[in-house]
Amino acid sequence: MSQRALTLPIRTLSSHALKPHWTCRRCLATQTQSAAKVDYRKLTPHELLSRPLPQAKIPDHYLQHVNAELLPISEQEQWEKVTPHKKTVGVVVSHGKMDKTVRVRVAGQRWNQAIKKYYRADQHHLVHDPNNSLVAGDVVEIHRLKVSAQVEHVVSKIVSPFGSPIESRPPIPSPEDRLAAYKQRRFIKLERKALRRRAAQGSEDAIRQLKEMDLDSGAGAKSGVAEEDVLEVSRKEKKSQDEAILEEKDQKPPEGVSPGGTQERS
Repeated sequence: MSQRALTLPIRTLSSHALKPHWTCRRCLATQTQSAAKVDYRKLTPHELLSRPLPQAKIPDHYLQHVNAELLPISEQEQWEKVTPHKKTVGVVVSHGKMDKTVRVRVAGQRWNQAIKKYYRADQHHLVHDPNNSLVAGDVVEIHRLKVSAQVEHVVSKIVSPFGSPIESRPPIPSPEDRLAAYKQRRFIKLERKALRRRAAQGSEDAIRQLKEMDLDSGAGAKSGVAEEDVLEVSRKEKKSQDEAILEEKDQKPPEGVSPGGTQERS
């Protein structure tokens, strides 16, 4: 004999079961939610290294000696294409004459074709010393890095100190620290450019943020007024000024030519 099944009302089941809420990906992409502002000055070097930089390429000198495991995938692919740099060791021969810059002598030889013999031919480089850690007589390892028009190297580490020990001197930034500092500068600059671009389109929030940073929002940037409208108004003002100048000189432009000198389209 069949047993009667237990029946429950439909509203009892519907009250306890939670229906999943699905959102279309296209709807998520078109939502205008204000992202939280990131203060790049407070990020750690590890956080800066793991954050991808929104630009096509990073200079090779920043990637040559960096540990690739700390970089995002896009920058790891670029790191694989960088040519490794040879080890360069030199002696500090002058310091203190320029701030954060020392003169390093790198030993070398030159072949004399006339007498078929090698002669000593040392090279001298101006090397960037970020924390003024070096003194004359230190044996240091240097890396290539474009700092200015004359300074194209940076100190990597002290191989053999002269005088005071390494522990008592200011630390020398590692290649990872140099790349993190470069990324920090680029992130801040790109953020300013994005704010100015939004301010030119009439964003009140962007104009307010630029004023809080004591930065100029750009010529003609007004809240609620887009850049195209500002350009159109400036064209009309220039056209009226040209017409006024021609009226003062009792001149008229040729037929089909505007006062600004451009040909009017029919």
